[in-house]
Order: sequence, then structure tokens, then C-alpha cells
Amino acid sequence: MILDIFGVDIKPLDRLGHDPSVIAFGWWAGENLVANVSLYERRLWLAGKQVEAFGIQSVATRPDWRNVGLFGDLMRRALHYAEQKSELVILATGTPDLYRRFGFRQIEEVRFVSRHASHRSTGESRELSLESDDDLALLNRTFANRAPTSLLASACDHPALFMLKAKLTPEIKLLHLPDLDAVVATKEEASSLFILDIVASNIPTFADIVSAIDFDGERVEVWLTPDCLSWQPDEEHTFDNGYMVRGPFAPEGQAFMLSDMRI
Repeated sequence: MILDIFGVDIKPLDRLGHDPSVIAFGWWAGENLVANVSLYERRLWLAGKQVEAFGIQSVATRPDWRNVGLFGDLMRRALHYAEQKSELVILATGTPDLYRRFGFRQIEEVRFVSRHASHRSTGESRELSLESDDDLALLNRTFANRAPTSLLASACDHPALFMLKAKLTPEIKLLHLPDLDAVVATKEEASSLFILDIVASNIPTFADIVSAIDFDGERVEVWLTPDCLSWQPDEEHTFDNGYMVRGPFAPEGQAFMLSDMRI
């Protein structure tokens, strides 16, 4: 159904690993799933505290079954379930008006920028392949001991969405930095390097990460809240990354960004 409606093939997760916390709410016509809303557990760090929350994903209704109330019914069922366990529910969407009636509100995020002189790498990095069993095992070991990238706003979720994002987005590189015992998700455009996520038991500094990557551009964007990176950005740019929240969200109104390594 997700493939039919969004063109997203989740079959790679059969090998990469499904998130066991996913709970699906659906309407069926015989053996055909015609509408779906899924919840998954989110483990967040917000304003210095660990928060257990739920995310909403895989919201879809087949065209012939739209406008008959299935989406609204499933959202209410999913939210009722989530409310029994957590005050906070979070989702990402390009159609925010659909969710306002359920109590969701948009939150504004920030991208953090460094004007960075060209350099030669002083460390070592190697691009990982999700087709390699050894590299996949390395990634899973690193995730098992993952530290939060930020205490103000970050997530330590199951790696399924991180893996799927990397699998479906060829321009994203997963770089292993052995001297730092870290995996960094990056992409490059023109003379800019984008740091999308960091997976490590101890979060390295911004300077150490950039020094370990062979990058000869002049600009680095960090798409993470940078309080654990021992670094002050030169610029901050607000933008709407599609996130909406329902319930208390402590960093709201501050300069933060949650990882974009999601589908």
C-alpha cells in the first residue's frame, strides 16, 4: 500500500531490520488494506530529559476509499492508544492542515551553518554499504550503544527509518570514522557538506568530524541540534521541515533540529 500510494518500497527493511514497536491501525475490504495509520515508539531527549513518545507514519488511504471517514477514524484510534502511554505524539507531513483538527501544531526548526575553509582530511573515513553484511553489522552495533546527538532535542530511535532513508537516497553517504568510533550520515551539494546525523557512543566534536572527512568545499550545514558538538555556528536558518507535535514539546521556540534521517 505504501508503495502504491507514495512510491516508497519498504521491502529493504526485511533485510535491514523492521522496527518491532510499530503498531498499525487499518481498515480492510476483504483481504485488501484500504486505509492505514501506524504508530511507532520514539525515544527522545528534550531539554535535558529522556522522553518516551510516539511517532505517526504510513498514513494512507486508497483513492477509491477516500472522503468516507476512514482516515479520521484511524487517527482517533491511534491517538487514543498513544494517549494511554505518552503525552507527546509527533509526525512529519507536507499537508499540515489535515492534522490540525487532531490537536497537532507545526514546529519550526533551524539549520546550523559554518563557513568552512577548504582542507585536507587529517583522519580516516570509509563509506559503508548497506549491501555488505559486515557493514550492516557494524551499523547495528553502533546503534546499540548510541548516545544522543543533543540533550536539547534529539532522538535515539530504532535504526529502521535511518537505514531506509539511506537506502532510498543515493546521495546520502554513511561514513565510518574509525578514529572517532562514529558513523556520520552526510551528503554534498556543490561546495557544501551536510551533516545529517551522527551515530556514536560518544558524540565527537564538530571539528573532529569535519577533519576526518575528505571535503574541499567552503560551507558545512549541520542538520542536528549542535549543543553536544563543542561548536558555535556562524549562521542559523529557520525552516519548516514538516514536523508537527501534539502535547508538550519542551524545546519549542528554541533553536533546534531533529534528524532528517527518516522517510
